[in-house]
Amino acid sequence: MITPRRTRLVRVPHLHAFRRAISVLSGDPTFDTAHSRLVVVPTRGAARQLRRTLEKEFQKDSPGTGGARAIARPDCVTRDELYDCLHARLTCPPRRLTAFERDAVAQASARSALSASTGQLPFQLRPGLVAQILRFYDQLRRQSQQVKRFEELIEEALSGAAAPSDRGAERMGQQTRFLTRTFLEYERRVLECGACDEHVLRDRLMEESAGDPIRHVIVTVPDWIADPDGLFVADFDLLARIPGLAALDIVSTEALLGSGFHERLHNWWPGIDEVDGHDIEIGRVDLGVAVPRARPVLVTPPAGAPDQPWFTHRDREEELVAIARRIKADRRRAAETPALDRTAVVFKRPLPYLYLASETFGAAGIPYQTYDALPLAGEPTAAAIDLILDLVETSFARAAIVALLRSPHFRFVQDEDEVARKAISALDRALSGARYLGDLGRLEELGATWTSRDAVPALEAALAAGRELAPLLEAAPAAQQIRLVLAFFASYARPLDFDDPFAPRERRARAAVVQLLTDLAAGHAAHHDPLWTIDEVGAAARRWIEEETFAPESSGTGVHLLDDQAARYGDFDDITLVGLVENDWPERPRRNIFCPPSLLKTIGWPSEKDRRGAADARFLDLLASASQRVVVSTFALDDEALVARSAELDQIPRARLSTVAREAHENEAARIFMDEALAYEPPALGALGATARRWAEMRIGRSPSEARDFHGSVGAQPSRTWSVSALETYLGCPFKFFAQHVLRLEEEPDEEEVMDPRRQGQLVHEVFEAFFRSWQAAGRRAVTQENLDEARAMFAGVVDRALEGLPEAEAGLERTRLLGSAAAAGLGEAVFRMEAERPVAVVERLIEHRLEGEFAIAAASGTRVVFLRGKADRLDLLEDGTFRLIDYKLGRPPSRARALQLPIYSVCAEQRLVNYAGRQWTLGQAAYLAFKGPRRVVPLFSSPSDRAKVLGEAQRRLADTLDAIEGGEFPPTPDDVYRCETCGFASVCRKDYVGDV
Repeated sequence: MITPRRTRLVRVPHLHAFRRAISVLSGDPTFDTAHSRLVVVPTRGAARQLRRTLEKEFQKDSPGTGGARAIARPDCVTRDELYDCLHARLTCPPRRLTAFERDAVAQASARSALSASTGQLPFQLRPGLVAQILRFYDQLRRQSQQVKRFEELIEEALSGAAAPSDRGAERMGQQTRFLTRTFLEYERRVLECGACDEHVLRDRLMEESAGDPIRHVIVTVPDWIADPDGLFVADFDLLARIPGLAALDIVSTEALLGSGFHERLHNWWPGIDEVDGHDIEIGRVDLGVAVPRARPVLVTPPAGAPDQPWFTHRDREEELVAIARRIKADRRRAAETPALDRTAVVFKRPLPYLYLASETFGAAGIPYQTYDALPLAGEPTAAAIDLILDLVETSFARAAIVALLRSPHFRFVQDEDEVARKAISALDRALSGARYLGDLGRLEELGATWTSRDAVPALEAALAAGRELAPLLEAAPAAQQIRLVLAFFASYARPLDFDDPFAPRERRARAAVVQLLTDLAAGHAAHHDPLWTIDEVGAAARRWIEEETFAPESSGTGVHLLDDQAARYGDFDDITLVGLVENDWPERPRRNIFCPPSLLKTIGWPSEKDRRGAADARFLDLLASASQRVVVSTFALDDEALVARSAELDQIPRARLSTVAREAHENEAARIFMDEALAYEPPALGALGATARRWAEMRIGRSPSEARDFHGSVGAQPSRTWSVSALETYLGCPFKFFAQHVLRLEEEPDEEEVMDPRRQGQLVHEVFEAFFRSWQAAGRRAVTQENLDEARAMFAGVVDRALEGLPEAEAGLERTRLLGSAAAAGLGEAVFRMEAERPVAVVERLIEHRLEGEFAIAAASGTRVVFLRGKADRLDLLEDGTFRLIDYKLGRPPSRARALQLPIYSVCAEQRLVNYAGRQWTLGQAAYLAFKGPRRVVPLFSSPSDRAKVLGEAQRRLADTLDAIEGGEFPPTPDDVYRCETCGFASVCRKDYVGDV
């Protein structure tokens, strides 16, 4: 039953009058209390701003300040909250389906429709796609479109435009029939469950009178075409027909009405009463007084800047930095400036401005307040849930185990003691050494034969966690799997410290995440509980968490940071519009993935022209909404990528605002940020707290940054025996040598699916050592053309024995590397052919020959005694009294300019072989056997004269290196900055000394 009501459109010229009209209508004495009045706003941020504005109007109009009336403060609701409020006032309200239940019902409906489909659909049915199907259904119903009519319109459009053999039209028709079946099945299931969604509720609200109806509704938003958060055709229809509603006022600015909203209103409600806002305020309806028009001044860049009425900054952070500098500079001047509480920074998208605010306004000591919610996915609790999912998704990989055990959000206890970080690090290294790449069964095997006692507590914690989460790998009902994740989180989540200042926020975030997953499980348990593994659980949990928002508690004072929707309802003296770049202003509409624009137009979707006209109107309204001044800014780089400015900037002249150029002032160059207070000379410590000031004074009292201490100098070091390979590391990077051999830091183990280069090198050395020992034990000396096949056969046997303990795939890869294939020769073939081509016979081989002790080297100042140790890969004693030194290199040989091992081993070997076996031995050949690069055999020198030069330079290089080490010089100066990208000590190195890497 439709009850008589007053329905009117209140037209206002600008947002000043818009806010005043809402205030006046909110105090309409026709209705006794605010309890029976609702004001519909676009967002919760807008609701907060409107309540703030109404509070000021209340104070202005209250009897205590000389006003004639007290403004009632009605409930400010969004579209969704409007339905919640109307639902609550029904005498026997039906249970409303949650978003999770609706999604579960939609998934069941889509599966049912898929089973009834006769052909193959042009897409795979995934949960994310089902969410889009449900969104499409909601859009249709909100447009007052019935499901069968949707199918008729699409098929009629396809049959009229497509040729009989048009395969695209056939697929579109098949998709439409599938969507129709899904929609109808969804509606059937909703009615069958006895609950209601928005659309069923709307029908019931129009049929049933509420026990305590809403008497007055003030709509301050346009339709969804003019505003994404506006009302739909079905919503306006509901407000026109709902029983008990006595008055409906729609408040809108002239600019927004002129964008097409006025025409659409008259199409829905022919003959709707229209009232000028001025009439409401001063005459025919005696509710208040007119508000004078306050037009702000547009502040433009200083003289000499580009001829444009907006400011251009580098990025979003620089936008906020410029605002902070302007606020601080204004307050240092004697001139009047707006109060911070009447200053607003307005953006289209809250992120990343809300994140940057603490780094700019917070660092500048400017209080600010926010109203927009942040993504729940950005809260630490969401990351903790992700660690649980990642552990199972990676099949309990080493990195995932260590990340979970180290997470500060969890607490793992073994034998009544919390697992220490030392045990976790020991487990990390032990798993890396065991080549553990995942699989809970493999982890159980390692646990049964474990030898590292330090890692036992962490291993037991990892096994306990793995056993609890292992069921997620097998298919089970969705609700059961989600509850398993919740149970694990409840068991191991670290209790929050009540003294922690972040505890209240973390507690709220935990409650939000747990409630979300609980509702998700309940929705599937009630309506659609398919079999899920970790893949589906992880995708569903992340999708819902990423779609949810989380409202942090605001300080409640200072500069307002708010979106353009909320700014329309706030009364400010100073407004800065930021982030005017393409795709933000105007906001790009969400694209429909099922139908092209031509078909959407058939079923009543608006054109892009309608949306753009409304966006321009809202922008122009906002430009003139401040009382004193407005600033507009854009930026050039977003995440270091160039972006185009917004086309809305071209609309600024249409606002017809007076302009004033902002002149540069010396106050704007003053230090306002904490880093500026400390970085510029002299440091200003007055802005710091007591504790921070003590630290700053201590740091200022330190030695200057030019001191050698800051450039790798640690003072004289005692002499000691060094390995030649370590000294070669020094030549590569002195700081890496210092971290590895002086501080004895351990590099973080890498997650490798196959052997890393170091292990590959060890395997190659072990294989060749085993082969040549066996070859020599069998009475063989040199490898010649005659015994080459015998050497190959023996080498293949040695390789097979060496690879027995490796996984099959890895063993095959290493076998190909060592023995070769039809495409290329292996490493063994390269070694054998190198020797078979040398005519001098081998007397004896010294394999992995140790060279250790005191040696004499030729330094620049004369002969010098040094203490070294090393191991020559292979030293062949030849019949002519010379020896051949071989160094295996899995990669490319080092440059002669920094090579140490081969030339120094040559010098040391010659000294150690004096009178060996009763003979004198001299170096005849030194060569690298390189397994990468264009040449397999790379000699160290090519002639006797070259030999003396190479060995002499290497000895002098060795002496200089030892002098630098004993002098304590370890600067971070690698011979190639590329080393920094793979260095395991980059986290403790001042990389700024080696360039931008």
